[in-house]
Amino acid sequence: MRHARLRLSLLSRMGVALAVLLVVSVAIAVTAIVAGGVLAWLVLLPVLYALETLLLPVFGEYYGLLHWVLTDPAPVVIAAGTVLLPLLYFRPVRAKIRAFRTELGKAGAPASETHPELAEVVRRLAQQADVPEPDIYVADRRRPESYALGGRPDGTVIVTTGLLNRLSAAELEAVLAHELSHLVNGDSRIMNLVLVPMLIAEQVGSDDPPSRRLLVSQPLAYLAHLVLWAALSVLTTVQRWACQLAIAVLSRSRELAADRGAAELTGSPSDLASALEALSDNRERPREDKRTWAKSAGALDILPRETAVGSRGLLRTHPDIETRLQHLETMVVERTSAGQ
Repeated sequence: MRHARLRLSLLSRMGVALAVLLVVSVAIAVTAIVAGGVLAWLVLLPVLYALETLLLPVFGEYYGLLHWVLTDPAPVVIAAGTVLLPLLYFRPVRAKIRAFRTELGKAGAPASETHPELAEVVRRLAQQADVPEPDIYVADRRRPESYALGGRPDGTVIVTTGLLNRLSAAELEAVLAHELSHLVNGDSRIMNLVLVPMLIAEQVGSDDPPSRRLLVSQPLAYLAHLVLWAALSVLTTVQRWACQLAIAVLSRSRELAADRGAAELTGSPSDLASALEALSDNRERPREDKRTWAKSAGALDILPRETAVGSRGLLRTHPDIETRLQHLETMVVERTSAGQ
């Protein structure tokens, strides 16, 4: 009964997070369309002016295009913004995510060459889960970390030497089972997908304020640019925060689901609990200063990039360690009761 309530709670939280993301994604798409459309509209005005004042009178024709675009800009803004949306925002964001995931996925050396026993554990766990064996790499980093990228057919698991040096064999197997559960559930692909609207909002609102030189030469243009920049900055900031909140709720739910999947796969919830306790004692602030889109890797790690920041507040990407340990302890009790 408790198990069923836990699953229902996880599903309901995922549903709420996805609903919020859907609403915010639509708002972000509209904002991006309007921003790109206004830009195209401003570029079109001098072009039409040149056509109607310089070229068309030569042929004795006048179509009133400039007047139409000035008095009814909405169709032009919407049409141009829709066409430019994938070019200005969607493709660059997806390219950044793919490049980062590729770089992360190639980190380190194949475990089959450096740690064959590790590759054997992953092979056995994949057979138990009835999924294709993922690639596994070992990155030479002191900080204990583990990631899962991709999905069932083309998954990759990455662990660091810091993780290998800190955990026992049973704890390491539990962590690998946790990452394999992420692959089974397609969590990396889902997180890639839901990150797109947030990063689009970030890109729409990333322009710098207008130069003060424009204030001297064209004060009206400066004022219009300043108002547009301020409005986009405020709007996209609110949208990004809403996305981050929904992504955090979704990520926390999927971490609990991966914990449960790992415990079921290994048959030992206590090993994963022991691993989480061991790792949580050694989380420190990462030294590298990564860009916002690269920080998304923190949501893929088995624990947040730093416990003091990543596991507290509404925007935390992971459940707090006490909640995770409590859920695993509940599974231990359930298994003990079933065994009796």
